[in-house]
Amino acid sequence: MQTENGLHVYHIDDKSLSGVWKSPQKRIYSSVDIPIFQRSKAILNINGIISLICTNISLIDVPKGALDDTLVDFDHKKISNDLSNSKSNSRNTFIKNIKLAPKFNDNGDDDHEVGGGRGSNLKNNYTDTTIAVLKILDSFILLKNETPPFPGPRRYGNLACRDWHDKLTANVNTIIDNAFSSLLNELKEINYKGFKEEIEYYLLGSFGSRERLDYGTGHELSFISFLGCLVMADLFDKSKMKGFEWLVILAKYYDFIKSLILSYTLEPAGSHGVWGLDDHFHLIYVFGACQLIDFKTLGTNKEFEINESRSKVLNFRMGLTPSSILNLDTLRNERCKNLYYNAISFIRMVKTGSFNEHSPMLYEISASKNWEKVARGMLKMYYGEVLSKFPVVQHFYFGGVFYPWVDENGSQLPSSEGQNEGLVNYGFVNNNNNNNNNNNNNNNKKITKNKEDIITKTISPTVKGQFSNPFIEKQTTRRVINRKSPFTNSLNLKM
Repeated sequence: MQTENGLHVYHIDDKSLSGVWKSPQKRIYSSVDIPIFQRSKAILNINGIISLICTNISLIDVPKGALDDTLVDFDHKKISNDLSNSKSNSRNTFIKNIKLAPKFNDNGDDDHEVGGGRGSNLKNNYTDTTIAVLKILDSFILLKNETPPFPGPRRYGNLACRDWHDKLTANVNTIIDNAFSSLLNELKEINYKGFKEEIEYYLLGSFGSRERLDYGTGHELSFISFLGCLVMADLFDKSKMKGFEWLVILAKYYDFIKSLILSYTLEPAGSHGVWGLDDHFHLIYVFGACQLIDFKTLGTNKEFEINESRSKVLNFRMGLTPSSILNLDTLRNERCKNLYYNAISFIRMVKTGSFNEHSPMLYEISASKNWEKVARGMLKMYYGEVLSKFPVVQHFYFGGVFYPWVDENGSQLPSSEGQNEGLVNYGFVNNNNNNNNNNNNNNNKKITKNKEDIITKTISPTVKGQFSNPFIEKQTTRRVINRKSPFTNSLNLKM
């Protein structure tokens, strides 16, 4: 059984799964394994969950109150700058005042406006699985509140973060049990143990590295993969699950990550510096752009067709263009409605100087003529700069059911474990890989040969030649684009 987005759905009480579950294991040991990963069933499932979320959040605002404005209030950025000052009291004051999303109230008597304006009773607005995920995040937030950062300057992250990770690991089993007990009360014990073992890895990997005290796109991918596990386990009732619920979950997660970054001064994981898209995030820009488009038409002939659907898109945007991220008043108005504007506001909160100097790539992208162009480019960049890069995906592990190291037909894939990468590249070691592995640098081709889901159509450079220039079809402003930037070079833009 499959969803419309290509995700396999498993009956969690299926006895045949009892021997398939396995603790996620490392399979990507060198860049030699990247083309193999791109042929795996795991990346198809990653495609599926990203596509599902993008489809469901199209033309929907983040519900009022779901995002905490104080975390992105760049008008008071001095507070965030003081966080690293050991002599300042602003740090603890700011951290204590971080609201995040409101704690979920089971009793339905919360009067917060989260819920898409459909009333104050949250329990009636959310599906049971949404409630479970919010409870898990609430539990993690509570553990963080019990673990304040150590005083004093910390150049490479605050060591209190390791204490928080230890608490997380010690309590995650109980937290998962409490969250899913009502949903899985009839689940066979043998399947529940395997199910929990697989989702636990992706959940724990969603909040940064305990050892390196950093956070990056690999951790962001881990959380989306965790949500994908719940979809594949058929825990999300897709007939009842609404787009605003996905946005509430994402809003709470991203706000929590921002609070971790500010509280524990987490380093960017594998940052490209000034020529990276963002120090910590990527998918937040994909999701934010998809909030402003009709994702189902992206990459099709109907994308710009003048019809009722297109009119709905233009009416929803109310004149918002990619260049509007440079307008501070627009950021103030939109940062709690849209994830893209929220991410830009967080950058302005934590960085100083001119935006085009500290974030030149985002500045260039703002020259795109429409949000469809931004969404397509962001997706292509994600597959080229995140899912095709060894430093990121080497930390993605593979289980037995949700993200297995097998191909589309279920055949086990090879791995370079224990082999010298240089010897493999020069043919001194027989890696038993197929011919697709001969060109290990061709990481921007289609993820699979025959996959025709929405995302594959969107990112494929062979579909109607749409992506020879992923962001800037032509210069739409008087802005001078840096024609020799690593960004334009890496994507082979035809300026």
